[in-house]
Amino acid sequence: GIYAKLPGDMPEKLALAVLDVAGAPAQTARLVKPGGTVLIIGGGGKSGLLCLHEAKKRAGITGNVIALDFADSAVDRIRKLGCANAIIQADARDSIGVMKRVQETTAGLLADVTINCVDIPGTEMASILATKDGGTVYFFSMATSFTAAALGAEGVGKDVDMLIGNGYCQGHSEIAINCLRENAVLHSIFASVYA
Repeated sequence: GIYAKLPGDMPEKLALAVLDVAGAPAQTARLVKPGGTVLIIGGGGKSGLLCLHEAKKRAGITGNVIALDFADSAVDRIRKLGCANAIIQADARDSIGVMKRVQETTAGLLADVTINCVDIPGTEMASILATKDGGTVYFFSMATSFTAAALGAEGVGKDVDMLIGNGYCQGHSEIAINCLRENAVLHSIFASVYA
């Protein structure tokens, strides 16, 4: 099995909270290109916040990072983090509503990459519809119905690449831990909420 060496510069409970979702920011690092438009669905949660930091870093100053979440507390965490160019407060189960909000935010262009970090079912179509043809949807959420995603994309004629949320990729623990080292606000949020 895989293992990660616990860092010496943070408490064990904090490190374990980060390592629990280490695959999400690592996959974000792989998928996001400079200047890209990225949508993080569930951006105010544990994996979503790490993905926001990594997306902002990888997309750069010419990129457009959009965070979507439903709860006021999650939206507050996103605002505090300061990594999103735009924040959408919406229910990710409302696929048409999400698509329209993302269209408004991107002047109709939609997202190059959508990363779904929510832990509730029924958000597959919002992810698919918010992504441009030729784009990529990464389903990190284990609540995802891959049948709904595959048949849904086919049913609406959406040509997107869809990736299953494999929690492992090379260097995932280092990338995830470094998110907290690089971002003092993110470190503070994790310390207060998750550790």
